[in-house]
Amino acid sequence: MSPRATVPGFVACWLVAAAPTSAAAHAHRDDASRDCEAAPTEPTAAGDTVTDPAASTPTSDAGAPDEAPSDAPVDPVELGAGPDTPQVETPPDSAAAALGRTPRRVKCLDESLIDEFGRASVRKGVQPRDFRKAKRVVLSLFGGVRGGDLTDTQWQAGGSIGFWPFEAFGFDAEFRLTPMTLRIERAATSFTQENRFPDGVRRNLSYSAIGHLLFSPIHTKLRARGDRIVHGDFVLQGGAGAILHDTVQAAAFDVGMSLYLFPTSFLSVRFDLTDRIYAQEAIGSRRITNDLVFSAGVGFWIPPRRR
Repeated sequence: MSPRATVPGFVACWLVAAAPTSAAAHAHRDDASRDCEAAPTEPTAAGDTVTDPAASTPTSDAGAPDEAPSDAPVDPVELGAGPDTPQVETPPDSAAAALGRTPRRVKCLDESLIDEFGRASVRKGVQPRDFRKAKRVVLSLFGGVRGGDLTDTQWQAGGSIGFWPFEAFGFDAEFRLTPMTLRIERAATSFTQENRFPDGVRRNLSYSAIGHLLFSPIHTKLRARGDRIVHGDFVLQGGAGAILHDTVQAAAFDVGMSLYLFPTSFLSVRFDLTDRIYAQEAIGSRRITNDLVFSAGVGFWIPPRRR
């Protein structure tokens, strides 16, 4: 091979190898020129401009205007939660907030209240009397127990008739019978045979007739079942009368209290607790006794219906 043919071939190969390097250098210079044009310049004291290297570097917020800022809320869908993921609801602070109304002030008792279950309930307020005693006659039957102060405890039964001219005031007359026995007297009178309390219920029965003045200061209401309300009255009573028995001397007095319940317009249920005071003689001694009488009964009101 001749030297003339070798030199041109070597030059051609060198040019082909250097061509990619020159293209890469030109591309690098073009990128640098664009960065310099975008960077802000600051004037110096001599009038020259100096490029700020911190400002020439693009940040994620400035270089990507379509992206959300770093402090923006993250969408649950982007985190993989998906639309089907159940969201946890925050429970309400109070029952009023659950109903959508928060009270601004303390409401009166007769206004709408909210109970502990969050349900609205309205107080019914004062209900009128559904039973009237004024200008009515009542016939009563009752029975119970008499606790003797000096004598033995025995049963007692009786009845009464009463009249109420006003709603708060009335009067009645009652009749009761009860046996009076004293078992310890037999040991004391076994030698003299002077037994004031003979054997047998019939021979020891005592009869009492007492009149009372009635006063009803308190009206009450009781819940029977569900929404049913039963009205009633507390009645104070006091009176005097006589007890027919060999051991009883002088008059007898009654002081007590009764509870009347009115389930219907013509029927009442009564519970009585009475202290019966009288003078009694037994085993050669005389003393003032206080017998406690408890009884329960029913009353029938005439006329049967009156509002």
